[in-house]
Amino acid sequence: MTRWWRFALAALAIAGCSEEAKPRFEQIGHSPLLARGMNAAPAIIGDYVYIGSRTEGATHDDAGVLIVDVSDPGNPAVVGQIGAPEQALLGMTSRELRAVPDKNWLIVMNFACSTDLHACTRDVNEFGTRGTAETNNIRIYDVSNPTSPQLISRTQVGSVTVTAQTVPHEFFLWRDPNDADRILLFMSTPLGPPSFRILDISDPTDVQSLVTWDPFRDGLVDEPPGENALLHSVTASEDGRTAYLSMTGAGVSIIDTSPVIDGVTDPVITGITTPESRVDYSPPAAPGTHCSVTIPGRDLLLVTDEVYPVPVSPGCPWGWTRMVDIADPANPIVVGEYKMQVNDPEVCPQSNGPEYVTYTAHNPTVTENLALITWHSGGLRLADITDPAAMETITTFTPETLPSVNVEDPALGGDPVLMWSYPIIKDGLIYVVDIRNGLYILRYTGPYDEQIADTAFNEGNSNLR
Repeated sequence: MTRWWRFALAALAIAGCSEEAKPRFEQIGHSPLLARGMNAAPAIIGDYVYIGSRTEGATHDDAGVLIVDVSDPGNPAVVGQIGAPEQALLGMTSRELRAVPDKNWLIVMNFACSTDLHACTRDVNEFGTRGTAETNNIRIYDVSNPTSPQLISRTQVGSVTVTAQTVPHEFFLWRDPNDADRILLFMSTPLGPPSFRILDISDPTDVQSLVTWDPFRDGLVDEPPGENALLHSVTASEDGRTAYLSMTGAGVSIIDTSPVIDGVTDPVITGITTPESRVDYSPPAAPGTHCSVTIPGRDLLLVTDEVYPVPVSPGCPWGWTRMVDIADPANPIVVGEYKMQVNDPEVCPQSNGPEYVTYTAHNPTVTENLALITWHSGGLRLADITDPAAMETITTFTPETLPSVNVEDPALGGDPVLMWSYPIIKDGLIYVVDIRNGLYILRYTGPYDEQIADTAFNEGNSNLR
């Protein structure tokens, strides 16, 4: 079934187009990343890509932060990795990575990973950390020597108790457009309260917590919609004064972070939306709000929904994207949807689709008219978003799959394609990571291709340009 969908959709995408005129992705280079599987987010500094791991290193080979030389994009090569005692530890994932290229900073978020979702293990006798080698943390490295990163600092994130620990999940890297030396992390810690915090990493040797807050505890959402209502991820406007909260099971809310940006002592965060005006499209849609990114130069927010497959979550029709008008941020309005054909509920079999397979939207990187969206087993999709009410597919990329990898994803491994990361545009090329199959370097030709070809740097989860 999954392969039939893929071939049918590919045929529809190219029907009626001449070979010369057809928009396309060209694969420039590929690294299987040692065929390790369970690849996580990339970060790029100069001619090197650093790629985290969704699983631990204590029981799986090569689960550190891999270092890939891309000086020749046609022949990317793994040239090392950051391993123990800093990375690749028992029960820990290096899931999120960001970079400040001109400062040679690599930022790695490490947190406790799941036995069911990430193939991690735990030492149940380790009382202090609930079975992991360490507490959740942010590590910042100096990569002036790209293949020999030096640890600058380690900052614990959240707290650990006998029964639980505050686990970070994603973060948005914000750089002050008026002061390039001021850099903040807008972070989600879903198992709060508090589930939102802002850290100042301007001095990486002295990371400061500026504010903590919680949308459920502090009234942004009047009643938690259910036990699975969590703050999944956070992004910020270019000026940092507005943050967009993507809440699994509770849609999108918007908050005022101006007091933090203004350097107010003991800043107080307030809601811009109310409990009634937040973006809430469930039911009938599945509640899987994943992330939100602003469209450059436009009062629009692209929102993705991620829905895991059966038996973990509801499965088909999985999740897709919505465009939200934020011209009046107190009253955001959904103005369009973009989905695959397989996201139509009428297509779903009664069993909610094959087990461990998911055609769901995940991480987007956008320009004024284009959205690059990783879509798990749907590959990488490029959509024309010029008209938010009528977004449409321009082209797609589905990689050739590896015959085998060291660790298959225990929750998503029912299909050999697992496009996952935020695409990164650097010097006109697109870098994207597949959980299973590795790093891909692509070039796009087609409508609005100058918005990619002329871009020095762009990624979906930072305001670095």
